[in-house]
Amino acid sequence: MKRLSTLLLSAVLTLALLPSCGDGDSKPETKDQTPVVVPLEEDNKTGDNGNGGGQETAAPEHTDLDFAYGGDISWVTAMEKQGKKFANVAGEAADCFTLLSDLGMNAARFRVWVKPSASEGGVWGLCDIDDVVAKSIRAQKSGMKIMIDFHYSDTWADPSNQKKPAAWDNAATVAVLGDSAAAFTKRTLEKLKAANIDINWVQIGNETRGGMMLTSSKGKEASVNGKMGDNYVVIHNKCAAVAREIYPQTKIVTHFENGQNALWKEHAAVFKKLDFDILGLSLYPEYTKQGEYWVPDANGIAEKHYKNCASYMNSFATTYGKETMLCEIGVTEIEKEANGASLKAAFDYIKTNVKSCKGIFYWEPECYQGFNHYGMGGFTIKGQPAQALIDTYKH
Repeated sequence: MKRLSTLLLSAVLTLALLPSCGDGDSKPETKDQTPVVVPLEEDNKTGDNGNGGGQETAAPEHTDLDFAYGGDISWVTAMEKQGKKFANVAGEAADCFTLLSDLGMNAARFRVWVKPSASEGGVWGLCDIDDVVAKSIRAQKSGMKIMIDFHYSDTWADPSNQKKPAAWDNAATVAVLGDSAAAFTKRTLEKLKAANIDINWVQIGNETRGGMMLTSSKGKEASVNGKMGDNYVVIHNKCAAVAREIYPQTKIVTHFENGQNALWKEHAAVFKKLDFDILGLSLYPEYTKQGEYWVPDANGIAEKHYKNCASYMNSFATTYGKETMLCEIGVTEIEKEANGASLKAAFDYIKTNVKSCKGIFYWEPECYQGFNHYGMGGFTIKGQPAQALIDTYKH
């Protein structure tokens, strides 16, 4: 969600910003081989019903006990490194993980980059494997379930920015690129496993409706890429296979942006071949696109967007028999009563009306004072949780 992320504070102030992803955003050479598209089990294949996919199937249902009241808190170590402090509503200093857990947040999402630069993204080279392991240990000790969000980049991956890691620029074929991504997935998950961390969800790529690793690390067009279609399936399924080998019980998440639009309907052929369990979506309900920019819209767009999103999640679950999630959500100026109410309304509406939804993750709820130019955090300028965040996580 960094697409709406580091630029988001500017968006709030200037009413114009490029679309964003998630928390602040190398592979050994592998043997070349012919790409193989791995189909799902036969009983997951369905015929076309004019709704972008197959015959209607029973949508999975959630219970409140297994629902993820989540947050992507990947920036927490960067904030701590900058000297940011956190406090409870009484003003008492508190560890961020403990504080969020006490509020009711029971799941954490962490993005991982391949070789983040100390200068890129303004987050001091964090969100690498070691940083993710350290945060995951803290999250698990606080009783949280964990999602690992693989960007397969050295920096932010989102619809406008799907760069390969520099170490993989010379991959000669899609299969080799997929092998590199799978090897990185394996190395990351093996480190987490060695630290006795349980991983509940593995997200393969970030906001990938157009594909992943579409350009070189410098942003130049690349002939070997993970463009949506068979290339995407090859890379995604290689990574999913590794994740299932290391964590057999984990759920594989495929992540698309703009949950208010039924973008998944464009890719029925892909979903029939893709190895995944959950469609994850991003939803920033206050924002609408005007030309090349995303701008806030005060004319009731938030309610329209989250209700559209719920409808599309239900349609997807019925079409494919898969679970759904909101992997990212956020609102600007959460302390304003109307904005905070909009967040809780969206959260409650989707949780109540989308039985396939397994959880909702606020994107960087711990942020405050425009950290890294992001204006959609869930804390006040004093480093305390805003009332709307408290109300939203209450369960």
